[in-house]
Amino acid sequence: MDSLANYRYSLVAGACAAGGSFFGKLPSHLSAQKLLYFPDSGGANFSDSPYLEFGLLRLLPLVLMVFCNVCNLRCFLKALQMTEQTLTCVVLTAASNYVLSFILGVLVYQEPLTALSGIGITLILAGLWFLCDAGAGEISKKEPEKES
Repeated sequence: MDSLANYRYSLVAGACAAGGSFFGKLPSHLSAQKLLYFPDSGGANFSDSPYLEFGLLRLLPLVLMVFCNVCNLRCFLKALQMTEQTLTCVVLTAASNYVLSFILGVLVYQEPLTALSGIGITLILAGLWFLCDAGAGEISKKEPEKES
């Protein structure tokens, strides 16, 4: 678990990238769900107001998507500064993005959970574990040499 602390900015960057993807798909999902229709209001459709529909279904997710992507870039640059190997940072960011996008897709958008996607996510998580564990081993081996 200590090895994950070294790569926290990479994991946060991946989470922000997944959030950007999530909010990018959200307007089409909300339009298909017709969430702004309230039958208790005498049959009036709340989405009759084009400004309300535009604001809630289009503009708010767009602003959140841009915000998540800006946070993604900021955390990714910070992660690149903190790690010795840029490949580790890139792989961790991409893998955490894939895993979180998969989880959000299954939970929120009801995307199908297949055996092949489960195997893929398992392999990605195993690769992350080996990558973070190997990086922590190299760091702990180098520190005693510097002290001597």
